[in-house]
Amino acid sequence: MKKNKNSSTKLALAVAIATVAASSSTAFAVSTCDTMPTKQQRSDCWSNIMSSEMEQAEEYEIAVFGTRRVPEAVKQQVRTKRENIALDADRQCPKASGGYPDTACYIDHIQKFKDFTYQKTSKYGVPDMRLN
Repeated sequence: MKKNKNSSTKLALAVAIATVAASSSTAFAVSTCDTMPTKQQRSDCWSNIMSSEMEQAEEYEIAVFGTRRVPEAVKQQVRTKRENIALDADRQCPKASGGYPDTACYIDHIQKFKDFTYQKTSKYGVPDMRLN
């Protein structure tokens, strides 16, 4: 029992640290992109960050599917969660210009996917890719 409690405590601590780091990275992106001198530069900055974050989410999913120890049911949960990032962001994020979800909120949804994936797969040997 004690081992399980320690493992749970370590997992909770790791998730808390990653959440703070993710919030910090989003805050960094906000302060960086929002200080660009032109609207086009701000838009390009956000677009680049968004593309990078989505690519990292896809790489995390690929790592999960490349790990034999991860059960098929968990792999499907991860795939479904990644496929739903855009849908969840569209439903839950405030709309920016053009009717698209707010970019910082969208990035938070990507980070939630990474946290979910870590929680579901770390015990099967999938490397932690939340902060890549």
